[in-house]
Amino acid sequence: MKKTLLLQTALVATAGLFLADIASAQTKEVPIAVTVGGYFTTVFKAADLESNRTLTGRQDHGFSTDAEIYFNIRGVLADGTVIGGRVELEGQTEGDQIDEAYMFVERSDIGRAEFGSTDRAASKMVFAAPTAIPGYGTVDPTGSIAITNAPTGARTSGNLTKFAGAPDDANGINLYTSANRYFGSKAGKGLQFGVSYTPDGCQDLTTVSNTSINSTTGLQTGCGGGFTTDNDAGQVSEAYTFAANYVESFGALDVGLFGAYNRFNIEATSAGTAANGAATVFQNSGLEGWAVGTTLTYNIGDGSSVQVGGGWKKEEMGVGVNDERNVYTAGVRYLTNGVNPGSIGVGVDYAKTKADQGNIAGTAVSGEDEYTWYSLGVTYQVARGIMGFGGVGRYEYEDAIAAGTVVGGSTQADNNSKANFAIVGMRLDF
Repeated sequence: MKKTLLLQTALVATAGLFLADIASAQTKEVPIAVTVGGYFTTVFKAADLESNRTLTGRQDHGFSTDAEIYFNIRGVLADGTVIGGRVELEGQTEGDQIDEAYMFVERSDIGRAEFGSTDRAASKMVFAAPTAIPGYGTVDPTGSIAITNAPTGARTSGNLTKFAGAPDDANGINLYTSANRYFGSKAGKGLQFGVSYTPDGCQDLTTVSNTSINSTTGLQTGCGGGFTTDNDAGQVSEAYTFAANYVESFGALDVGLFGAYNRFNIEATSAGTAANGAATVFQNSGLEGWAVGTTLTYNIGDGSSVQVGGGWKKEEMGVGVNDERNVYTAGVRYLTNGVNPGSIGVGVDYAKTKADQGNIAGTAVSGEDEYTWYSLGVTYQVARGIMGFGGVGRYEYEDAIAAGTVVGGSTQADNNSKANFAIVGMRLDF
């Protein structure tokens, strides 16, 4: 407990350095201003779905959209310190209408501090397999346009950048070193460190009870005023994330390396549910995970390049005695002219997830669920910020527990899923 308090104090003290450094700068060099940005993606998708419990009664084709509008707030003080914020509004009605909302303080010679609801450091600093189909890659696919209907415990959504149950978008603090490069710039050089602390799985200020937990994200959906409760069954709390990446160029070769460690507590235990593959907490007081990845880019010339990358993640899911999940990803992509108009991209990627079955209806069981993903994609840069894309792929989910098996008094249904799919769409970045 003493070590935890010391670490929390160190995080707050470090954040204070950013504020103390700007105390004497009272005049803004650039007045505070708001700009609008975001993205809009629309796709048409079709699939050959195998008939089982997770796929029965579903259409085999349809349209999907995913969009967000960013309100970017930024001002520059006389000494060059940047102070600002960002609010991300979902472009369609969703359960989490405001995706992120946070403030930041940034100095190019020191680093950056973020306060509020935003992704943890590991999610923002990742290098891994290049994406073959925008929004459907092995790193962090967009959930609202996802093609898969496999159980959430094994699907590819967020399989590398998101640790199971980790409170991305929960209110917390992120700190980053400058590493002689602007935060988020993949064109910079050097070593950069990041650390995140989240006291509670709480994101939005609403009138909903403090004990209302989103079963999919693990986030507390209603925070209310004052201090949040500390005994919500299955909720993440006291979460720490440590991450680092390194960017360097060796002639025509650009190298990006990534590593992260995540550790968080569970406020209270729960007995689990009958849902097969659900990452439900079962007699665990805390969980942890590791991730590593790399992206290598070889610049051929005339704007063309080849990207090769991959990653590995190992984490505890909190589903019983056997509760590990291992994720392996790999991919390659060729671009004719980067993001310039007329550029064509061709890529393939692969992901393999092996997850211990762990717990069904409060009963510890053995065996591994396996999820495999393959995709081939093509992109065409119509203009700056306008990209068309398409692709084909296949996913397979194999449940470790056969249909009809009785576990804890519950007869297990058929959870196996297989599908061949095709996607075509357009993405606007503004």
